[in-house]
Amino acid sequence: MIGVNSPRRPKRYAKPVMIVSSLGHIEALLAKHQPTRSLSLLAPWQTIIFDADALPRDHLILAFNDVTAPGVGHIVPDESIVRSILEFGRACDPRDPVLIHCWMGVSRSPAAAYIIACDRAPGEERRLAAELRRRSPTATPNPLIVALADSLLERQGRMVAAIESIGRGCDFDGEPAPFCLPLIWGADETECV
Repeated sequence: MIGVNSPRRPKRYAKPVMIVSSLGHIEALLAKHQPTRSLSLLAPWQTIIFDADALPRDHLILAFNDVTAPGVGHIVPDESIVRSILEFGRACDPRDPVLIHCWMGVSRSPAAAYIIACDRAPGEERRLAAELRRRSPTATPNPLIVALADSLLERQGRMVAAIESIGRGCDFDGEPAPFCLPLIWGADETECV
């Protein structure tokens, strides 16, 4: 039993979840869900102004631009970055909530959550993409991140085709709402945010 002066323990979910969000929502999500791990996907200039002190002790910050082709001054997502995302996902304890965020919660973080889920659920690429769209009408996962993961995971284009099938997310004002995806496919059918 937790006493009044006992430290607050992380919320344990019966089912494993990834909480996907923009930077603007992470403070409230950290307080509510107390994830044990977090993944921050930010442009290099964003890491300069980003205060990582509130993040869980076990966190990974990757600095790259939300682009799909080289450009002046841009760091393009590459195989090394995608491997780091997949390794992060493989190291997640399925009993604990995991926070994945980027600047707006539209492209990089949904792509990361999708590829982590696909890594854990071979053959479920289309169903996971449909579930991502159901849970986030605004998500437009970065296609380069998805394509690189598709190649690394040897999915023969299934991940790319699945994300193409859900199309671009809808337009929105302000910041899109955070959403959850299952860390293990079929394990979490409830909404958590």
